[in-house]
Amino acid sequence: MAVFFFHIDVDAPPHLVTERLRSVVREKGEFGKGLGEMSRREPPVISPFAGSVEEGSFKIRRDIGYQNSFLPLIYGRIVPIPTGTRVSVTMFLHPLVVVFVVVGLGSLGVRGLVGRSASHGALWGMLAFLIALTAGGFFPEAIKAKRLLAEAVSQTSKF
Repeated sequence: MAVFFFHIDVDAPPHLVTERLRSVVREKGEFGKGLGEMSRREPPVISPFAGSVEEGSFKIRRDIGYQNSFLPLIYGRIVPIPTGTRVSVTMFLHPLVVVFVVVGLGSLGVRGLVGRSASHGALWGMLAFLIALTAGGFFPEAIKAKRLLAEAVSQTSKF
């Protein structure tokens, strides 16, 4: 399914890279907490990511302000290397979305292979649409998240 691996090497110590990452990640809020924040007159804090950053690892996703089921979950490790720090990142679809897509692909594929009806072409069209929808929703967001992560840990821009 949709998985994206990469790493970023930074010439800074791990604790500094961790702090840089924390500066662009807001803690995930609880349900209803945002309602009180919306009633305040001050502008909301804008962070490109939401999640948690621990010493040596993080679990985040982009904070986009709308729903996208294909938005990558981002898990990473922050490890020291001789020249500084390596940030190893894995991006993947939410497991429930994977189940939905696999079941959809499987049922459409089986119906397309077994059935020889007038709707045979439509089934293959739906199969192609589901694949394109998944790839089109995941990979552009993964590429954008990779760029934002690289900028954050390298401090090449301010958010």
